[in-house]
Amino acid sequence: THTHTHKMASRAAKNGFLSKWKIDDKPIKIDKWDGAAVKNALDDAAKKVLLEKYGYEENYGLIDGRLLICTISCLFAIVALIWDYMHPFPESKNVLAGCVLSYFVMMGILTFYTSYKERSIFLIAIQKDPAGLDPGDTWQLSSSLRRFDDQYTLRMTFIDGRTNQEREREFTKSLEYFFDESGTMVMDLFEPEVSKLHDSLGKKKKMK
Repeated sequence: THTHTHKMASRAAKNGFLSKWKIDDKPIKIDKWDGAAVKNALDDAAKKVLLEKYGYEENYGLIDGRLLICTISCLFAIVALIWDYMHPFPESKNVLAGCVLSYFVMMGILTFYTSYKERSIFLIAIQKDPAGLDPGDTWQLSSSLRRFDDQYTLRMTFIDGRTNQEREREFTKSLEYFFDESGTMVMDLFEPEVSKLHDSLGKKKKMK
């Protein structure tokens, strides 16, 4: 049964990688009816597998891009406030109009960036070449969980550092598979699924 599987997985993990996790302080317990919390918990767990089990290095390029766009947008708003203070309306109307227009243009760019560049990607990680000769390989994680749906999809993309070729795999499973009756996440069942995706995509390199 499903409950029996949960118990067997808990026993099996005691001698495995999960018992060595740095972040394994407390079991992750969430409200199973809160879709955002459920998705965030699974996303965070998938990140930990790549960063801690496989030792990859997180790349913050996507986040930095979003922060840069937001920072520029805020600068336009600040300039408008300062200029209006120093040159009260209507003297400041041309500058205000330019700043407001620029702000909305930047918000449009941000929407485009999050929709087409970030998409649903929540992790970019770099697997460095041990010899340091070739460019590092890139791993991307993205996920989806539709509203009022219990089917969680995790997508993993591998980008070869030398050839730039992409390979992609995904799995879709019911949330019930990864959470017990109390809403506690069963990492012992989730981690093998993530590792299976990873091993089906990556180069067969020996783990330390």
